[in-house]
Amino acid sequence: MRKLVILVAAVGLFASCSKETPIAPATPKVQEQQEAPVTLTGEEAGEGQIRLSLTMELDNFEQVAGGFDAAQEPRGVVPGINTGAANKKLIDLRAYADAGSDRIKGMLYVYDAITKDIVPFNAPFRISKDGKSIGYDGLVSGFVDGSNHKKNFEKMVAKHMNNCYVTAIIGNDPGNLNFTNKGPYIINNWDDNVKLPDNFVMLTSEANPIGWRNNLGGKVHEITVKNNGRMKLRMMGYLMMLRIHNGFPQYVTRINPATNAPYTDASGKRYRAPRPAMFTYLDVSPTLSVAQNQQPIFDSKTGKISMKPGSVNTTNFNGKHKEVNVGQPDRYRFMEYKTILQVPVSTAPAGELPVKGDYVVAMYFPQVDDFGSVGIRRVAPYFYDGSIYSLAPNGKYYKFIGGNDKLEKSLPTPGSSTPYRKALDNKVYYPVISLKYIDVNKAENVGVDILNFCKNWTNSATWEPIP
Repeated sequence: MRKLVILVAAVGLFASCSKETPIAPATPKVQEQQEAPVTLTGEEAGEGQIRLSLTMELDNFEQVAGGFDAAQEPRGVVPGINTGAANKKLIDLRAYADAGSDRIKGMLYVYDAITKDIVPFNAPFRISKDGKSIGYDGLVSGFVDGSNHKKNFEKMVAKHMNNCYVTAIIGNDPGNLNFTNKGPYIINNWDDNVKLPDNFVMLTSEANPIGWRNNLGGKVHEITVKNNGRMKLRMMGYLMMLRIHNGFPQYVTRINPATNAPYTDASGKRYRAPRPAMFTYLDVSPTLSVAQNQQPIFDSKTGKISMKPGSVNTTNFNGKHKEVNVGQPDRYRFMEYKTILQVPVSTAPAGELPVKGDYVVAMYFPQVDDFGSVGIRRVAPYFYDGSIYSLAPNGKYYKFIGGNDKLEKSLPTPGSSTPYRKALDNKVYYPVISLKYIDVNKAENVGVDILNFCKNWTNSATWEPIP
């Protein structure tokens, strides 16, 4: 009953930098224990009762085709899905409900800016048919008699919600103010109507002033956004669509396993097959919020929701190079994504933005001011090692040399002239990691295990004559 879906059609964030060793996140700051949020029912309000009427609209993402040290000017607002659009309308966000329902769960924080009293609500928001509007229109109920929440709300009502505000959050874990990061999501073939997982991001609408209305001669009271305004839901943190561009020659030449020389048939024809994907690890710093179990924190002084670092996300990542500190949380030099990337040879040049068929890894970073690095490491050298099995139809052997395989979001250092590369909320960034290579004069030697693997693949591959 709670789905927040991003539809993708083509989507930089990190700027290339030196390979510094990341440091571990600080110990998380946990919110003080409070009464459980009040659960709203969505029922119609009757006479003498309080009706809550809120309408929220999903704001458009803004995309930045560049790094943090750019001017942070959005290249285009992204309201639709069209990989071929000249104006780069590439990403859309919509809310959906499960079959048979029109609701999505979220949370509301009604607070008094003067007294700092807070009343949190679990709310069943209603979704419009096009998924672009979300709202609540129903009874304010569910209070426990004698609870502080009920007392605080009654005090707000007594002054007709004067100096009171409302903040909303959607996409957090249902029923509590926590967030489970879904981790990296691999898009093998960038195309129209690709969907990211449900609740992949969080949306917030913060510090909206509340208005008060009397209806039917004062028998029904309604609280809503002041001046009948609409709340704007914006993505909390930033979204990264990391493109890994494999620019190696598309084909490899068939090799005779018996002679380790190019194979030719009786007529002298040589053969080719598509170069297999490169297998790589995806590494991220433990200081980046995509690799952490984070907790959103609501601040009644500002009406804002911020993210606090937590423990490492072991659901999606393996900690590497553990540092043991007695009495302290486990720390790691970096986190390795549990799924190995299989990056195919790219069918198009590495342009400013992805195109159909590109290999893209989507990652959500809820903490906008996090820092660290994202990088790749080759798992195995097959067909990318300068050996006879890397031979392209042009007669050259190609070897992966690494290089531009890490992206850094730096932390400001006292006395340093390096500017802090800071992300912005509600932005989608489009970085590119390119697999760098050279051609070698003659085939390089490889181990027996690699030769056996390549020979087995040669026997099972589908070959075609080289034109």
